[in-house]
Amino acid sequence: MILFDYPLNEKARNYLRFEFVFLEIKKYINLLSSADSTQYFKSLFDLIELTSRTDIRQDLVKDLRLQTEQLTFWLESEGIDKEVTLSLIDEIAILIDAVIAMPKVSRYFKENRFISSLKQRFSIPSGTCNFDLPHYHFWLENDLRKCHQDTQLWYSQFICIDEALTLFLKLKRSQSREISQIAKNGFYQADVSNASFITMKIDNKLNVYPMISGHKNRYSVRFMCVGPNNHLPKNIKFIEMFY
Repeated sequence: MILFDYPLNEKARNYLRFEFVFLEIKKYINLLSSADSTQYFKSLFDLIELTSRTDIRQDLVKDLRLQTEQLTFWLESEGIDKEVTLSLIDEIAILIDAVIAMPKVSRYFKENRFISSLKQRFSIPSGTCNFDLPHYHFWLENDLRKCHQDTQLWYSQFICIDEALTLFLKLKRSQSREISQIAKNGFYQADVSNASFITMKIDNKLNVYPMISGHKNRYSVRFMCVGPNNHLPKNIKFIEMFY
């Protein structure tokens, strides 16, 4: 099964973008090859740009506080594991404090001459050639442990956002439920209520992928075929989840 996520508002779109970039950074942070370093810095610069253009900290604090209120309400319910719930409430409180106390990362990276010079060249096609960025290639030839210290340090400027966002999305996804649906002739639409995200699970053997569009009240999906004969199944079964 393949998972496809879709945001139903701009804040959800930003959350999924941040999640994707954090996963990319952690995938390449160990610099197992020279190609990994390129992907790491590309993701780092994407993260810096996203952070400067969004209110991710304010949004996360607000949403995590709402989760705390919901978890506190659930404590009164029968059959709930109060120890686990209280532990989650404590974890959320720690993350909220960390996000609020987090210094502005834009200033940190603007004052880092090495990062600033790389950021300018990475946006240019083939801008990372050794004659354009000799100091970058010198850095790549450093002891691997030194490079790891640097990549971990740069990622650590965002780590409280990563941890807060990861927990928030984990909680939201755990509150969703799976609903089986069928798209007739490759098309499906439905109403949406009290949700910011849609996740679709599709059997990869069907050789189709969804083109999703929607907003907070309604969404639609048109399936596209990737098979050599461009033959779309008449009825396409999939699973949808709202959260």
